[in-house]
Amino acid sequence: MPRRKKSKAKAHIAALAPISGLKPHPRNYRGHPADQIEHIRASIEANGFYRNVVVAKDDTILAGHGVVETCKELGISEVPVVKLPIAPDSPQALKILTGDNAISGLAFDDDRILTNLLKELADEGNLLGTGYDESQLAALLMVTRSASEIESYDAAAEWVGMPEYEGGEVKI
Repeated sequence: MPRRKKSKAKAHIAALAPISGLKPHPRNYRGHPADQIEHIRASIEANGFYRNVVVAKDDTILAGHGVVETCKELGISEVPVVKLPIAPDSPQALKILTGDNAISGLAFDDDRILTNLLKELADEGNLLGTGYDESQLAALLMVTRSASEIESYDAAAEWVGMPEYEGGEVKI
């Protein structure tokens, strides 16, 4: 296997920037439905900002459209931004626009560990801010456990502790 050259990755420094000056990328292909915005809101309210919005030199958003949209709804006027010295339509900008969304999808999840983690969080209160809800956790439980561990969706819903769960037909 060939040896890789050691590279020095450039660190970009974030600074607070007014949301009013940020522009959505005209070629952003991802939408942010209300339930996702609700999870982003819960995360920001609980944890603050732990990821930066990334913009091109003209303040066009390359990564963080959902965060900016959520902050507008919350009345937050500034967000941490990393401004890159590139044009918004450059190949580098378009790679960031797509890569920010797609590269994380190349990872794999250990669904059994994820199920346990989400169950622990559900037992602590609620799952808002994780991207999951109780119904999704119950479905995840069904695919990560054998029939001897969880025999039905009703049993999974009970294990998750879904409030006011009534057995019967499951609507997906």
